[in-house]
Amino acid sequence: MKKFYTMENFLKSGYYNIPRLILDSERSSCDKTALRARILRYFYEKVYFAKGEVMFNGRRYLCFRGEFIASQRELAEYFNLDRQQWTRIIAEFTSENILKIERVRGGSRFSIVAYDCIVGKKSAQYKQANGGDKAAEEAAPKAKKPKLGVMVENYYPEHHVKGCDIPPIEIDYTKIPPRKDLQEKKW
Repeated sequence: MKKFYTMENFLKSGYYNIPRLILDSERSSCDKTALRARILRYFYEKVYFAKGEVMFNGRRYLCFRGEFIASQRELAEYFNLDRQQWTRIIAEFTSENILKIERVRGGSRFSIVAYDCIVGKKSAQYKQANGGDKAAEEAAPKAKKPKLGVMVENYYPEHHVKGCDIPPIEIDYTKIPPRKDLQEKKW
């Protein structure tokens, strides 16, 4: 029997890159916020990570990274929403520049705005506009030296959220009872 949980399988399986705000908002006590977070999480899970052809309603479409094609009616049913509620939520996402939507025959092409920035990879369009892979590498910021001896590949300080610094741990040694084994060694 082949093992499922091996490091090789983890590395080959791909991954989702979902902003923490979405994951944290899913547990919100506000039903409206939690619903919007669930919808966005679904979109981040469904978008394609690489450019490729997609078959939808018997037609072939080209999808880039950060895009997927689906029926809005089916998505509304999936989230137990009527058409007006779904349209209102999607209109909010487009007005807030989170999504772009393009009509295709029998459905819609959903594009997550700035998907490549969130994933951390330069898009094909960016590379083409800036002179290819070599120019994109030169234009990208270089990784800085890691702090505190922590070896992290591609360490960028801008990946850390402002205001989320971990405070130093302060220990009051007077409140810790002495260990008996250390007291015995002193005698």
